[in-house]
Amino acid sequence: MGEVLVLEKRVSYSPGTDYDALWKKIISELFEEFILFFAPDLYEVIDFRKGIVFLEQELHKVIIKHKKGKKIADKIVKVSLKNGEEKYVFIHIEIQGKKDPDFSKRMFTYFYRLFDRFQENIYSIAILTDLSKSNNPQPFQYSFYGTELMYRFNTYKFNEEDIPSLKKSTNPFAIAVLAGIYLHQTEKNYHKRYEVKKKLLKDFILTNPNLKSIYAEALFYFIDYLLYLPHELTKQLTKDLSINIEKEAKHMLYSEKIKEAPTLAEYFKTVREEGFEKGIEKGKMEEKRNLAAELLREGFSVEKVAKMVKLSLDEVKEIEASIHFNRPES
Repeated sequence: MGEVLVLEKRVSYSPGTDYDALWKKIISELFEEFILFFAPDLYEVIDFRKGIVFLEQELHKVIIKHKKGKKIADKIVKVSLKNGEEKYVFIHIEIQGKKDPDFSKRMFTYFYRLFDRFQENIYSIAILTDLSKSNNPQPFQYSFYGTELMYRFNTYKFNEEDIPSLKKSTNPFAIAVLAGIYLHQTEKNYHKRYEVKKKLLKDFILTNPNLKSIYAEALFYFIDYLLYLPHELTKQLTKDLSINIEKEAKHMLYSEKIKEAPTLAEYFKTVREEGFEKGIEKGKMEEKRNLAAELLREGFSVEKVAKMVKLSLDEVKEIEASIHFNRPES
């Protein structure tokens, strides 16, 4: 038997933003937290200690070949359950900007194609990111002279979420959902978006002592691209956040995956133009070694730290050995 998770996402676009790629990226990076937030019942039965395997090619055989001309982000994830069984978790993400009368029918279509292909139990959930109260998909129903069918699926609606509760949540996807809500609320007001984006990046990411580094990096990248701002406002945001970036989240300066995010890209541009590298591009060896030690204490692997800080493996291993040597005996 198997479990399959189907998700649909709906958003409106801002200039230059690839929303499906953004959601796909953060789901891949924080998959366990994603399942915990959106499908807690499914989370309870998955044994994440045994790892997960993304099976991209299997998906093309089932869904993608039926969706010519559409840009989509899809995954099949192979996981193990706590009872020892192996399961498939299928995630489908589709970006749409308006209400679709065929939504429920399409959910059923994906369901029967998956069931026919895998012959597994299927867990379906539709995530609706728009804020329209009228977007309330009903179960798919079919009836023809005694032949009847009703297909129900779970839904998660952004328009029903409580913003204060999202702010209190410790799950990084609560912040992602909050950013998605703000995306729509500020669709026609970039100055208002500037304020909420600054607050999200500063209060919930850069200066949040309880947020893990891996969450902070993934969320910073996601929000920085999701909440698009014109260039001049991005430059202003860079100035407002630069102190927090340097003091509270220095590890981000060494993360290759988010250096191209709009605000950090502007930050590095400013640093170069003003002529004070501050050890960010070339790096002062002492600062690099101190940062490497901090990351090792946070649980990052030697290989990961070497790549992030741009030191050799031997140098990082030496730092790791010194940490263990100087650690007080219990």
